[in-house]
Amino acid sequence: MNSIIIQKALNFIPFQVRSKIKNIPLLKQIQAVIVKRYLNNAEFNAQITGGPAKGLICPVKLPQDKQIWIGTWELDFANALQSAIKPGFVCYDIGGYKGYYSGVMALQGASKVYVFEPMPQNAEKIKQLIMLNPLLPISLKEYAVSDNEGIAVFKIMQEETMGKLESSSFQKTETSLDELSVQCVTIDGLIKNGLSAPDFIKIDVEGAEEMVLKGALDCLKSKKPYLMIEIHSHEIGLACFSLLKEVYSNIIVFESGMPPQNGEPSICHYIVK
Repeated sequence: MNSIIIQKALNFIPFQVRSKIKNIPLLKQIQAVIVKRYLNNAEFNAQITGGPAKGLICPVKLPQDKQIWIGTWELDFANALQSAIKPGFVCYDIGGYKGYYSGVMALQGASKVYVFEPMPQNAEKIKQLIMLNPLLPISLKEYAVSDNEGIAVFKIMQEETMGKLESSSFQKTETSLDELSVQCVTIDGLIKNGLSAPDFIKIDVEGAEEMVLKGALDCLKSKKPYLMIEIHSHEIGLACFSLLKEVYSNIIVFESGMPPQNGEPSICHYIVK
């Protein structure tokens, strides 16, 4: 009941103001009190009422999912992703987290969205999202995408809902909470086995970016899908750029608007088309 009342109250806050509340001292304090008293660690289903995911129904848990709930999750990047999707696109969401970006793709008119997520905790959230939005063309694939097929070790990291392949160079020295075996696939292998080739691919795989691209070289050369890639270090970025420039002529860093190697942050996004 509390979540319903607060959701209705949220609808009266203009979307443009929602992401700025944290910068308004009194409103920030009121918001913190409300969340702590009524919604702290509460799980509920919420319809997003603003932003690129407007209309999407998501399972959320506060406070960690607050930005998803109010529609401001990585807002600049989400807006760019929304603009990139054309009606009828086949989309791959590789490293789907809780399915938020898959929802944006589907709402924008994608004919099919395949979301890849091997981490069980995240996969359960995506299953709930699919159930809550039965008209959206989203399909979950509980695989890790890499450059080889077979079983691999997947590490559950300290940050909640974050995991990575053991072979990833990102946070190599960080202690993991747990490990599990996951099935790895390649994009080229999936397409050879009948999966529709993508027009658009979003990649967020915690340091395994180069491996995903190596396993998709045939697809990249023949289809040249639009790519949005989260890069997790300068070294990984250089390796990905070296591979991509052999196929694509337009590669920029989202945060700077410049080609790679022009002072981008160590964690950034590549836009490739």
